Amino acid sequence: MLANPAPCSSAAPRSFVALSWSRPLLALFLLAGIFFGNAGVNAANAESDASSSARWTVDDLLTVELADDWTLSSDGTFAIWTQQVTERVEGEQKRVSNLWLSRLDSGKAIPLTRGQDRAGSPHIAPDGKHVAFSFNRKIPGADKEIAGSQVWILPLDGGEAWPLTRFEHGGPRAFQWIDAKTLAVAAPETPTAVTQQRKKNKDRAVVVDDFPQTPPVRLFRVPLEGPTRRLTSNDDWIDSLAVSPDGKRAVVTAQQDLSYNFDQEDEPLTYLVDLESGELQQILPGRKLLPFRISWAPDSRSFYFLNEHTNHPTLRMATISELYRYSLDGEHGEPESAQPVYLDWPRGASGDFTPTANGLVLLLEDGVHRRPALLQATDDGTWSRTPLTGGCLDSVDDLLASRDGSRLLYRCSTSVSLPQWFTARLDGATAEGELKLTELNAGLEAKNTGRREILHWTGANGDQVEGILLFPLDWPADLSFQQVVDGAKVPGGPRPLLLDIHGGPAAADRDAWDQRWSGPQLLYRQRGAFILQVNYHGSAAYGLDWVESIAERYYEQETVDIESGVDHVLEAGLADPQRLGIYGWSNGGILTTEIITRTDRYRAASVGAADVEWISDWANVDFGAAFDNYYFGGTPWERRDHYIEKSPFFRLEAVTTPTIIYTGTDDRAVPPHQSWSLFRGLQHFDNAPVRLVLFPDEGHGLRHIPHQRRKVEEDLAWFDRYLFEQSPNYPAAIKEGSPAHHALARAAAARDGEGQLGTEVDGTLVPETVTLDGREVGRFEVTRNQWASYRAATGGESLASGGNGELPITAVSFEEAQAYAAWLQELTGRPFRLPTVAEAKKLAGKPGGGNTLNHWAGYSPSPEEATALRQALGVLPGNTPLLRPVGQFSGFSGTGEAAVFDLDGNAAEWAVTEDKSGKAVGPSCDQSGDSYRGTATSDPSYIGLRVVVGPWPESEDSKPKS
Repeated sequence: MLANPAPCSSAAPRSFVALSWSRPLLALFLLAGIFFGNAGVNAANAESDASSSARWTVDDLLTVELADDWTLSSDGTFAIWTQQVTERVEGEQKRVSNLWLSRLDSGKAIPLTRGQDRAGSPHIAPDGKHVAFSFNRKIPGADKEIAGSQVWILPLDGGEAWPLTRFEHGGPRAFQWIDAKTLAVAAPETPTAVTQQRKKNKDRAVVVDDFPQTPPVRLFRVPLEGPTRRLTSNDDWIDSLAVSPDGKRAVVTAQQDLSYNFDQEDEPLTYLVDLESGELQQILPGRKLLPFRISWAPDSRSFYFLNEHTNHPTLRMATISELYRYSLDGEHGEPESAQPVYLDWPRGASGDFTPTANGLVLLLEDGVHRRPALLQATDDGTWSRTPLTGGCLDSVDDLLASRDGSRLLYRCSTSVSLPQWFTARLDGATAEGELKLTELNAGLEAKNTGRREILHWTGANGDQVEGILLFPLDWPADLSFQQVVDGAKVPGGPRPLLLDIHGGPAAADRDAWDQRWSGPQLLYRQRGAFILQVNYHGSAAYGLDWVESIAERYYEQETVDIESGVDHVLEAGLADPQRLGIYGWSNGGILTTEIITRTDRYRAASVGAADVEWISDWANVDFGAAFDNYYFGGTPWERRDHYIEKSPFFRLEAVTTPTIIYTGTDDRAVPPHQSWSLFRGLQHFDNAPVRLVLFPDEGHGLRHIPHQRRKVEEDLAWFDRYLFEQSPNYPAAIKEGSPAHHALARAAAARDGEGQLGTEVDGTLVPETVTLDGREVGRFEVTRNQWASYRAATGGESLASGGNGELPITAVSFEEAQAYAAWLQELTGRPFRLPTVAEAKKLAGKPGGGNTLNHWAGYSPSPEEATALRQALGVLPGNTPLLRPVGQFSGFSGTGEAAVFDLDGNAAEWAVTEDKSGKAVGPSCDQSGDSYRGTATSDPSYIGLRVVVGPWPESEDSKPKS
């Protein structure tokens, strides 16, 4: 079973982000000394106030491990997938992904690739001997620039991966195996001479919809050995590919218009391709069926696909997914044809599906849930549907099956449980022998995720609306919404409530793990707030009538659904009507803006990538005409007054809600001028604080982790101030990592009733622990006060030598240090221990300017100079004259984590070797910090201890094993 590495939590460098303020408010905040220009520091240190590793941090949300791109071998014995983690690449935190192989009988997982590149889209060869995958690694020895990710091949019986394709003008769009030795690859054709010359001239001008100079995407036959052969000569742009199991045919879809997304006028074409001759046969002509997620039946005689079904004659903006079967033999002796697979399920299909030897395995839409089902053909040409049950299939959100129908792979999660992947045998319609395949984000499993409930209330038109209510993290686990309605007391009184509005609008909030940069729910719930998610009219997953209900009625029902949901929670007595917040990205930001122009009851708002003025949207968005013609019933020329009426831009004078606004400068879904219009309008009327944050080189979603972090930190600072009414921790003058910063962090450390560093357990002083790089460690070295409390509790004499009780305890033997950790474990019931040598070395390697001989000398002394210094300083009073009280020097913290002090000096610290003996590790005040190389002082007077909390690692390097 795979145990994945803990997510990286080191701090990322600050990225440039343009900031704009309303000018009168800017002056006010500068005078107050709390300008938000350092909002990242403020928010990060707000998170640092926690004294327990149970606190969620910004990094917990941004650096989660993911398992994606699962594919099964043809015999169903193993699966290959990609693991995504966060690593520091060229000085910046980035997502990297590598291939893993999991044995489905044992769950054992092994890595197939390593490094800081991005591997994805694995396809296993029919004979199981190779895997083809996309890889962005630079091709070794290439004499020309190779653009984009290419197809690489990895032998599964051992050996290095090697690049199969070298398309110089853009990576492949799709690829699949034809047979065990050959792949079909859809890739861009060689550009024209004009385009190549412009590239040489560094000409970066862009001609929109440049048909003559945009190379077609064609199909190529690429063997593992031998030359690549161009298979088709089409003049359009292939964008999907599905190869039949027998390798004789493929189905491809191709765009015939570069501006189809804009107006949806010239629909894509669907071809059946002979993979030997390259002959193209157009199938499914007309606008009715536009296949996607195409998958062949195991016998290669038919294929299945999803089609976006709509009642609109031309536009596919609000749809449900219907399943079709295309038979090459014809149904009941008829010619080739496509027939619907009747699901008897009006809400439609969801996501991928798998044709098997005995039917189809698929997920069905059902509001906040997805329902797994088995479809089987009957003798009369109809289909029977049977729910899949067993294991955790009641909380499944992704599903695939082996071709013989004997094995399932699926991912389970809820809004309050982290996702993991499982496998099981499929016995009829029941999953048997469920086996967990992943241990993703093991460092987060112990953290509180709280309670959630699915709510229903009456919304627009008297219709029932469904939503998810996420409770504050300190809420009692056994106290339900209905119990409060029935009169149960709300602990601590009514709480803040934040609306988390999903985008789309044809999307939906699911009862599945959904922690993201655009809405850091857990961090708000950690502050004591409720989060309400609403699947308003126009959302997906509730059937065609629901998703189409807002056509030409945009805003009119969604806002009623959302506001009535808020009222529902308020009437129950859970939330405080004076502490309401609202946020959303894309359509969530659009609805947020609309709502704050209609009501003043929200104390704070966050608006991401939101339209506010619809006339310019029509032409400036990649899909502008299709979207606006559908939702507003025509073009701006045809419905000018309607476009103006629907635009919040013309109602901004009414906004009194403090609003922070975000946009990517390269956004083509909601161009940045929309955010500028919102900002300038609110700034003009000056009825509420407003702030605009621009993210350079970002599109509609933020890809760069430093930008994602900045978004979360800005939101936390904004809502802390205007909703939670918490002032920022530090002014902008306090530089992160400075002595002033760490002095303030030390001042925030836990103390008992007598002001001694540490926390009390049953009246006994024990060390405070905090999280650093995923480990729970003592914030300080164990102090003399803490040691004295231990000795008093155990009936011994204190070894403290008097004087300042905040000095680290030293002259303690390894056995005494072990006994102290064991006592802490017994006292608290928590797994206190000494660190391993590997852990201690990693802690000691943190940078800083701590209490070493370098500090005392003012320079880096040589070994001889160090000896002379110790002798000279030995005349100072006290048995350990070089020690200083804990925390007097710099501390170290990851982003969003509490500072940990004296990792780079003061006392060396006891650690446990692999043979369970003791070893002093780390810099100390009697040694040169520059000379520290994993060994420490031999003078027992300068050896102390620091405790950690957590299970004993399986090996010296502390990393979990497969």
